[in-house]
Amino acid sequence: MLPEEILHLVVEHLVCNPASAESQLFQLHWKHSRTRLLSLSLVSHQLRRICMPFLFAYVEVRGAYGDLEKLRNQCLASKFFALSIRTLDYYCYSPEQIDIAHHLLHHLTNLSQIVLNEGAYVDMPLISLISQHSIMNVVVASWKSLSSRCLDQLGPSSLSKVILDSIRLRSQAPEHDLAKYLRCGMQIRCLTLPSSNLLMPVFSSFNTCKFSGLCELELWLDASPDLSWLPSFIDAHPFLERIRFSTVLVQWNANRDVPFILPFIDAVVEEGLNDTLQIKGFSIARTSSSTASSLPAANSYTGWDVAGFWFCFTKWSSGRLLHLTHSFFPHISVLSIEVPMPNLNRTYMDSDEFINSLCRFSSLQIVNFVYLFRGLKFGSSEPCHSLKASQTYQGHLGIRASSHNAARQTVNELEAALICYTSCIAQRMPTVQKFLIQEPPLQGWIHVDRGGTSGTLRPLMQFEMNQLFSSYV
Repeated sequence: MLPEEILHLVVEHLVCNPASAESQLFQLHWKHSRTRLLSLSLVSHQLRRICMPFLFAYVEVRGAYGDLEKLRNQCLASKFFALSIRTLDYYCYSPEQIDIAHHLLHHLTNLSQIVLNEGAYVDMPLISLISQHSIMNVVVASWKSLSSRCLDQLGPSSLSKVILDSIRLRSQAPEHDLAKYLRCGMQIRCLTLPSSNLLMPVFSSFNTCKFSGLCELELWLDASPDLSWLPSFIDAHPFLERIRFSTVLVQWNANRDVPFILPFIDAVVEEGLNDTLQIKGFSIARTSSSTASSLPAANSYTGWDVAGFWFCFTKWSSGRLLHLTHSFFPHISVLSIEVPMPNLNRTYMDSDEFINSLCRFSSLQIVNFVYLFRGLKFGSSEPCHSLKASQTYQGHLGIRASSHNAARQTVNELEAALICYTSCIAQRMPTVQKFLIQEPPLQGWIHVDRGGTSGTLRPLMQFEMNQLFSSYV
């Protein structure tokens, strides 16, 4: 057996991945490393002891069926277990559970992060507790978890550890309480605006108050967007890393005020491909100084580059569109491919040609497929049914199918297709870390581990559906 110091390094290497595409606020990478750690922990008592702190570093508690009570009792019974927990992600469904959660936090002395979900609130007992605790941040998943009743008792830094994951501003009248929370030190990770013309009135009404900690901005562009305010907004938010643009309402050449992808759009029109797709969204991200930017050479956007696209293919153009995309934006990290809904005109694509087109992108980390797999074909075979040779993959994702034989067969074939295609793509594209699949009845994430794929596909929760745009580009 190797020296324990080396074994520690091996385990830490398995659970740490600085290049991971996962949001470090919500999910630490070791959440998806448990499969490897579980196998390693079975080798010996020594490795089990070394793996233990990482196996339980992330704990998610739904709150139902007495789960919070069970976790509290387990922590009381085993101090070693309690010390292993670094991130606690929990829900509450009654005032009693909120009290239990607060009591539990006293025993988690190594806790560095809390994620508050449905039913959990940022109240004075929690604020007082985290001010005396080593907790680095409290991530609030929903605006509804912020209670306005305690605002008058807060000081300028009372909420310095609180991060609101996302908020959507729906009108030009700003959220009055939001401004108060910002003045108390609360940070916001992601700000969403249904209209790009909305931000300047809202921003001005905050009396130049910045959105502290802002990392992501989502703009739903209308037919005539005004982005004149964006350069100064970027300058005021140094931690802003990614800006997503929804272009669902923007028609071809409807306006010339969105400079980031205009040369690409002109090339698409020139090639006669504008009737083969709809650009539903794209994103730009900060780049290193050594990376040549594909954006116009205006000082306003120096250091930013196009990082993601969301395409809806209405016709398959033999990969020409993806080739053209690569020629303009070879370093994109997120790519979403959608075809029309199953009840609309179906777009059929050759699978080998499609995968070959994808493999041109050497920096892709996240690939999203929406209603795609029923339209992929192997040669002259029918879509999906051509994958019956992939029967060996069936059952690997734990799909719950209908009891009806025909329905179960369809789900099995789709499951086989998903494993076959994603494994094939992952083996040829070593940078890909995960796939987001929307192929009803199968939905969810498939994670990549050394070229192999694994995951759990299930119906997505409503809050997950609301956040899909953040994953698409």
